[in-house]
Parts: sequence; structure tokens; C-alpha cells
Amino acid sequence: MTATDPLRIYDDYQDCFAMESDIPTALHSINESKMSAIARQALQRENFRIQGWRARKLGGGVGNLASLGLYRFEGIGVDRNEWCDWSIILIIIHSPRNFGHMNFGEGVDPAQWNYWKRELLLYQSGLLESLPEGLLAPQCYAAEEIQGNLGGIWLEDITDSFSGDWPLYRYALTARHLGRLNGAYISRRQLPSFPWLSTGRTRQWLSAFPWQDFPWEHPRVCQQFPSPGTNSFRRMLQDHPRFLARLDQLPHTLSHGDTYPTNFKSRRLNRNQEQTVAMDWALAGIEPIGADLGQLVFGTSRKLRGYKLHDISQMLFTSYLNGLQDSGCRIDPQLVRFGYVTSAAFRVGLFKLVSLNGELTQEDDSVRHTINPVIIPEPFESVMADEAYRLLDGI
Repeated sequence: MTATDPLRIYDDYQDCFAMESDIPTALHSINESKMSAIARQALQRENFRIQGWRARKLGGGVGNLASLGLYRFEGIGVDRNEWCDWSIILIIIHSPRNFGHMNFGEGVDPAQWNYWKRELLLYQSGLLESLPEGLLAPQCYAAEEIQGNLGGIWLEDITDSFSGDWPLYRYALTARHLGRLNGAYISRRQLPSFPWLSTGRTRQWLSAFPWQDFPWEHPRVCQQFPSPGTNSFRRMLQDHPRFLARLDQLPHTLSHGDTYPTNFKSRRLNRNQEQTVAMDWALAGIEPIGADLGQLVFGTSRKLRGYKLHDISQMLFTSYLNGLQDSGCRIDPQLVRFGYVTSAAFRVGLFKLVSLNGELTQEDDSVRHTINPVIIPEPFESVMADEAYRLLDGI
């Protein structure tokens, strides 16, 4: 792309939004003046002038009904005869009610786990501008509601310092940074009182999904959950009031809420120091200590197949404890462990059940009865449930 060949934004949107005809209308306010103002912030150049740009979809709009997609805007411009490239990320959100979905965070209850405006409000609040050392959110250039129950969040475009998969130590460092976040709001910071932060997500999930009627004996389910008669996660669902009551007694803290590894990027500073850039804060809330660790451990175990789950769990848990201590949080490790394994079992297990239930619903009847069960290792959520049971009566 050159300055003599400027790209007009609407031409690109015709390709990017071919299947989402309502979005270009919502983004008509994006013009050269708007883009120049945001690009100046990104480049920290007051005299920068846009010469052309284009946009392309990176992802989103599938897993979360409040998301309409993630887009990268990139272009070229000039500042006092100096040509500069720039790129910016735009997150587009909307109320699930727009597409007829109810009880998925459309706006009736701002504390609902998937409340559609949460991430926009979080960036507007400034809360993410003072995260503990080592952890940060992408710089936000604008966060604004758009007519029609839509919103746009313009963010810094982050490039990961690793060209491929992270090594194990890098996931452990992320666990330490999360520990600093969680520990800070127990030891020395007051919990934020914003009404739009999620609360009680595990309880909400248990109430929303009809797990009591789940077809545990189906062959496809037996592939995921060997030995259904002794499945500790299944038993944990039945015993969930006991576990929820104990979680309620743990210290609660500010939680990122969606700590699967794909929501983090590594930024390397001078002297080889590394920061963890945490993205996708849409599920942020107030949760028990340790709740942020489970999805990170689960995701790490899926990405690093050459390591045993036990070894990954121990390394990341120890690093998380170190992060708590970095923030001055002194707490019984057994309490932290209970919060970690219990939350991990419920979060990962319930998500799997929802996904598997959707697959079974769409499955052809001719296939339904021809699948042979395959013996697989004990699933993550059952491993976590086993330990949660061992800890339940001892803390």
C-alpha cells in the first residue's frame, strides 16, 4: 500500500462484512477524521495524517453471542514528510437480543456472566490502567456505544514476542502475573464495586445448563468421560451445593474471568523482562481466590502435550502462589488450591458438557448408535474434581 493508492474504508468493508450487512451501517461514523485521531494516539504523533487504510476480520462472532468480531485496521500516513505504517484493533460488541437471543447477557442484569457491555465499561472505567506489575491490558484509544445496542472498542495492536507456541516457563510467568492481580485485591486494594462486574459465574452456569438431564450413557459421552458410574465430576455436579458454599467462604478478588492461553500475549522489554498482555476482559468479575488459574492450566495442558498435567498444574500453581506473595497476600495455600481445582472442574467441565450437548443435538440418528467407546485418560475436570473432594473436608 502506498500513499498514491489510498484505500477507502467502505470498499474494504464490503468484503469484510459480506455476511454481516448490519455492521457497515453501525460503523458509518468511521471516517478519515476518526481514523486519523485514533492513529495519532497509537503512534503518539500529533501531526500524523491518514493517507489510506483497510480492514480485515481476525476472528470472533462465534463463541460468544455478545461478540460481532475482532478486526484489524491498518494503513499508512505521513507526519512532516515521514511515512508511517500503523495498525489498530477494533472489537465490535452487541446485545445478544439483536439476534433474538435471551438470557445471554443482553442487558437486563449487568452482573450476569456474559453481560454484553462489560468490556466496554471496563475500559471506560480506567480500572485496567493500574494493573499490578507484569500484567497489563492493551492500550485503549476509544470505547464507545453505537446506536442499536452496539459498541466499539479501539485497542492497541499487540504482537507476541514469541513467534510460535510458548514454552512452559512463559505460561508459569502468566500464572504469577495473575496471582499478583488476584492478590492485590485481597491484600491492599479495595474490591471495585461496579455493578456490571460478573458475580457468581459458577452458580449461574449450574443454574442455566440442565446438567441433570445430560445423557451420560451415550457412547459419545463415554468417549469424553470414561467410567461414567464413578465419574467424580458427575458426582461433583450432584454435590455442587457443598462446593459452592465452601467457595463462598474463600476470599474473593478481581478476576480476569477467561484465562485460556489464547487471551494472553507476551511483550518483551529491555533486559529481557516480560510483560503479560491480557486481552478479552468480557467475563471479568469478582470470584474466589484461585478461580483464574484453572482455565490457564487446562489450556496449557492442551498446548503442551509433551508434559504431564500434574507437572503443569504444580508448576503453574506454585508460580501463582508466588504472585500472591508478590502482592503481599498471605493466605493458606490449601485454600487457594481448593479455589483453583473446584473452579477449574466446574468451569471446564460445564463448558465441555454444553459443547458436547450441542454436538449430540445435531448428530444424525444413524451415527448416534454406531460409535464405539474409546478408553481415554481421565479428563481434566475429573482430575480437578478428585482433588476438590480430597480438600473439601480438610480446609
